Amino acid sequence: MSGTVAPGPAGAVPDGQRPGPGPASVALRPLGYLLIGSVWLAIWLVAVLLLVGSVPYLAFADSDGLVEGVGDRLADPVEAVVFLLVLVPIAAAAVGAGGWYVLTASWPLAVLSFVYVVRALSPAYARQKLSFTARAAWGSTIGPPTVGNVALSLQPVRATRFTDRVMRFYVAGWSLNVRMLLAMLPAGLAWVTAIGALAPSVPEVLHVVFGALTVLLLGASWTLGVRAFRGTCRPRRTTASGRCPPTSAPSA
Repeated sequence: MSGTVAPGPAGAVPDGQRPGPGPASVALRPLGYLLIGSVWLAIWLVAVLLLVGSVPYLAFADSDGLVEGVGDRLADPVEAVVFLLVLVPIAAAAVGAGGWYVLTASWPLAVLSFVYVVRALSPAYARQKLSFTARAAWGSTIGPPTVGNVALSLQPVRATRFTDRVMRFYVAGWSLNVRMLLAMLPAGLAWVTAIGALAPSVPEVLHVVFGALTVLLLGASWTLGVRAFRGTCRPRRTTASGRCPPTSAPSA
């Protein structure tokens, strides 16, 4: 995704550049931002519960059947190849990369919405717009296919150091980043090994092996993910840097 944040240094958007909100908008926007933030927070919480909760559920719900099913597939050479080279990588991509994008695309929007709730209740922001929507080029963001450019909303009109930091994750969560996608694959594999580490029907030695692999894979994803994250666009970076060209002009 291209740079999609308010132009200029922090807090330097002139008041005359944007028309102020009407009385009805001023009165209703605290509730509106609260509802939007609650929805994004709920999405984030559901994603966390599914990612984390699925590990003990799959490990303990039917441990014997799980171990037996995996053993049967590994006993057949063809099924073993399909399982190890197709199914496991697909699971790693879905859980690792998919989990990262769902979590990182949701919580920044929740946090920004709650920031706007506080600002909407402050007299200092009564005559100002709080957020804007920018357009990202088609194919540059995650999500379902679209006909035209992608609308990226809830970006702060008045930037601060805090919102800049949140926007850094916003950009990372809505950008197609091959480095980040690859960095999250070990975490997806760690989801598989964590199930093996907890499953009661797995031999004790394999518990230790799977547990160690889980820690190592999570550490690898953390290290690679931090490196990939450092390469994402920073808020207000312009084309002069050669890193993060801006999107089209923001719309109200």
